[in-house]
Amino acid sequence: MTTTAPPTPRRPRALLTAALPAPGAPRLLALSWLIKTVGSGLYLTTSTLFFTRVVGLPVHQVATALTTAGIAALAGAVPLGKLADRYGPRRTYTALLAIQFATMAALAFARTFPVFAGLILVFLLAEQGSTAARGALVATAGEGAERVRLRAYLRVVTNIGITIGAAASALVIQADSKTGYMVLLWCTALTYPAAAVPLRRLRAPKPEPELAAEKSPRRGSGWQVLRDRRYAVITLICGVLSLQAQVLSFAVPLWVLEHTEAPRVLVSAMVTVNTVMVICLQIRFSRGAEDNARAAAMCRAAGLALLASCALASFTAGLSGWQAVTLLLLFAAALTLGELWLSAGSFGLSFNLAPDHMHGQYQGFFSLGRGTATALAPALIATLCLGDHPRVGWLVLGTLFAAAGVAAPWALRVRGAPGRTPGTHA
Repeated sequence: MTTTAPPTPRRPRALLTAALPAPGAPRLLALSWLIKTVGSGLYLTTSTLFFTRVVGLPVHQVATALTTAGIAALAGAVPLGKLADRYGPRRTYTALLAIQFATMAALAFARTFPVFAGLILVFLLAEQGSTAARGALVATAGEGAERVRLRAYLRVVTNIGITIGAAASALVIQADSKTGYMVLLWCTALTYPAAAVPLRRLRAPKPEPELAAEKSPRRGSGWQVLRDRRYAVITLICGVLSLQAQVLSFAVPLWVLEHTEAPRVLVSAMVTVNTVMVICLQIRFSRGAEDNARAAAMCRAAGLALLASCALASFTAGLSGWQAVTLLLLFAAALTLGELWLSAGSFGLSFNLAPDHMHGQYQGFFSLGRGTATALAPALIATLCLGDHPRVGWLVLGTLFAAAGVAAPWALRVRGAPGRTPGTHA
């Protein structure tokens, strides 16, 4: 007599399902974002090489165009976010992806500085607007904890996508050929329309009463975010804390190579520590951020963790051997803890304190904090941490982080815009 073995549980499939966002809009958004961030990884690692070796521009012209365009593009954040409120975030985001594809593809044929600078300006304007539109799109995919968890998941996807893109570009960088850089630029451009494909299956959100009321003229309501003092303070606080991103990308390589005796490979190890921690811990750290008080407490914890990381960095000046390696790895871990808490807290506050029918303009305004920090960070960090008195500079930077973090719970008591009803109570 033959017996039939009992079916084995589909454990790998169950684990995969648990690791993915919920079916429907969250999963489609994650797929779209993965495609786009793979393109970001390709662009970030090879764009400067393309502009200098293929376009033929000197490094100082490339830096000037990127800096100027980056600052100018900040002006488009709120107006483009308002378009997402008016015409719908999916439609606006898709249109901006199309503009980014067109400008990225056109860069392949740019050979003069004015053409390059003009295309970069349009590209960064569209990128600034897509940040606001994407935030509004996330807001339509859920509420409260579900919304914050999706935003945290997208941050994990960001790290995975950029890592994939950076790894894929390694062969092209090794070959160092103009043809290779050209092909990679076209592949990057194609990720923008590819990222729009999953969005076609998203259902447009049902119009809300507030949306209908928004169509009727109301005095002063069109730019409400500009009158919301509480949101402005939170944006400033999170902007100051977001300087930490430039610490890892700008300060760490120069600090390790020029101010310590640690092995150069440690720079890659520190980036790996950061990436792995974000991928493994971001969703867990974001639990509870749908509550404003807890989200503000997360920002406070972020500031204190960043203070600890800066203090650790200050002690590594001139160190060598295992002492430098140990302290720098602890520095990377503390810096990443601050990043995790900041991301979670800013996810919650940026959504919770915005009216449900104005997420486009509010997300656009919130992006100004990080955008301004990105523009100012190189000069500030170079002066404080890489200047004549780096040990004191690190402590000053850490104190700035701590002060901003401690101010976050207080900022919730600042009065918001008159007559404004946030999506979640403060």
